[in-house]
Amino acid sequence: MKHRFLLLLAAIVLVAIGGGTLVAANVMAEQRVEQHGREPAAAPAHGDQHGPADEFHRFRLGAIDGERLEPNRDDFAARTANDGPLLLFLPATRAKPAQYQRFLTTALGDGYHVLGLDYWNLGKTLSGTCEADAECYGQVQRNRFDGTRPSEFSDVSSAGSIVSRFRDAITHLDDVDPNGGWGRFVTSDQDIAWQDVVVAGHSQGGGEAAFIAHIRAVRGALMFSSPVESLGPVHAAWMDSPGRTPPSRMYAIDDVRDVFGPRIRGSWTVLGLDGPATDGGPDGPWRTDTAAPPAGWDPHAILTDIQVGTPDQSHSRTIKDTTPLDAEGQPRMLGLWQWLLHRFAPVRASSGAS
Repeated sequence: MKHRFLLLLAAIVLVAIGGGTLVAANVMAEQRVEQHGREPAAAPAHGDQHGPADEFHRFRLGAIDGERLEPNRDDFAARTANDGPLLLFLPATRAKPAQYQRFLTTALGDGYHVLGLDYWNLGKTLSGTCEADAECYGQVQRNRFDGTRPSEFSDVSSAGSIVSRFRDAITHLDDVDPNGGWGRFVTSDQDIAWQDVVVAGHSQGGGEAAFIAHIRAVRGALMFSSPVESLGPVHAAWMDSPGRTPPSRMYAIDDVRDVFGPRIRGSWTVLGLDGPATDGGPDGPWRTDTAAPPAGWDPHAILTDIQVGTPDQSHSRTIKDTTPLDAEGQPRMLGLWQWLLHRFAPVRASSGAS
């Protein structure tokens, strides 16, 4: 009985110490506010003060211009060399960067600077919000991009927009990793150096990546299970005009069982991603199990046939960490991921290539 009492007392003391430490840490975080109104990003979850190199640096942005961000989940960033292009990755509706670490690790190994960025992706899906309203898609996507064009469907402020979060993330990364080459992705006039950025995303995030590629001349765009922006004969109105980034620098991938497949393939057709082959490959989307295209082929729309999971699950199996693994524990999609990433960046010697 005495032993049980002592164990219980010890447990209470440990809980009290832990709770006091957590409260103290939170109070200190609340006090870290700079004079210009921005609270510095949270300290890295691991690593030293010099920031990320060869491993992911997890951080959250503080208040921007006095506004606390929502959502404000962990952002993921890393780099190997200091001169690689940047992969900007945007998660699906209600998803977060932490759910895509296998793909982000693949990009890191191929010499990219990697930024998995949290943004306003809560509530209803974009496809469920807009349905057959062709103008709605671009209005919502523009609002989440830079905070302009607020509406009943989306009312993200300028401070909470993708552009603002991106700039603050780069400022933070440049501070903690001053020799990492992060600062070159934001120009002296605070614009983003889109020509060095590959935008990528899953589902709603992939649709946002396609929209960004439409209004900005990016290095490239990768869209996973997206864009979900057509419904029968109706599609997002922004797709009707030529974009700043040509289809030759845009790639899309989905699984044949995806429950949203018809809406995604309708979007591909409007964007010109599954048109007549010009490289010796087949017309329309190129089909595979999970193997990369043959040498010399350059399909811009790819349909996998993973044969794992339900149609609902297939919407995520091409990119999320729930993707199926092979006997060695590697993603079965690895070859396709690398093929897509290599469209825009050379393979680094550190990743085993010459």
